[in-house]
Amino acid sequence: MEEKAKRITNGDGGNQKVAFYKLFRFADRYDIILMAVGTISAMANDGLAQPIMSVLIGKIINVFGFSDHDHMVKEVSKVALKFLYLAVYACVVSFLQVSCWMVTGERQSARIRVLYLKTILRQDIGFFDTETSTGEVIGRMSGDTILIQDSMGEKVGKFVQLISTFFGGFTVACIIGSLTVAPIPCIPLIVATGGAMALIMSKMAGRGLHAYAEAGNVIEQAVGSIRTVVAFTREKQATQKYEKKLEIAYKSMVQQGLFSGLGLGIMMVVSYCTYGIAIWYGAWLIMEKGYTGGQVMNVIFASLGGGMSLGQTLPSLNAFAAG
Repeated sequence: MEEKAKRITNGDGGNQKVAFYKLFRFADRYDIILMAVGTISAMANDGLAQPIMSVLIGKIINVFGFSDHDHMVKEVSKVALKFLYLAVYACVVSFLQVSCWMVTGERQSARIRVLYLKTILRQDIGFFDTETSTGEVIGRMSGDTILIQDSMGEKVGKFVQLISTFFGGFTVACIIGSLTVAPIPCIPLIVATGGAMALIMSKMAGRGLHAYAEAGNVIEQAVGSIRTVVAFTREKQATQKYEKKLEIAYKSMVQQGLFSGLGLGIMMVVSYCTYGIAIWYGAWLIMEKGYTGGQVMNVIFASLGGGMSLGQTLPSLNAFAAG
């Protein structure tokens, strides 16, 4: 296992990216069980709960159209009780999803920190002169491992949950009616936008981390040789060098925020335009094909809820790219 840590931290090159699935190579049997339970719970969370909720909303809308007041109250009470059962179910699976993935993420990231430190301590003295520095080691111990923990913890469960919501919503929508054809053409645009944003975020995050590591190295060298710096009055030069490194990191983070906001904005525009198209087409189906209002709203909530969940995977993809 320590040899695996050495290949990740040193043997594969300074800034070479590691495949995402390789982050989980340090998982033990208990972690595998936690990840399995967390994944199943994530799939059973909104992947099942949200489509069921859309069906219940459709029933509620149809019930509101009853002319018999007593019958309407009776049917609403039945649906409300089903909502209560659904809430208890969602509470249990949500707890299992988040807790299992957070616990296993913390366990594996702690194991990576220990193995990384052991690998560093076994290096020759010349390694710290030619390959790295104390500041860079500290920066990676505190910064990179946090990103790794974020990318292999709760974000994984959230990603599985959102993808399951997408497939579950469209499955229910396709079973109920033909209204699903309205939002389907907009899904590729959401997917393409999310993929492009994930690629850009990956490059920006890597550039920012590299700049922060170099800035930390400047501080480590200046503080470690503070007497020499003061003796030759190089305080201003050290400060300017540090500011330049921070400027690179700042610009990278600003660009990352701008592109992330642009991607989210495009997804929201597509989502709300799709809502408009679906409602217009649903009105036509009610008048021409005899659909009920409950059927239309059921399909809209299920399909567009699934489509928007696909767009909400962007933060998880950003975390995966940074980790």
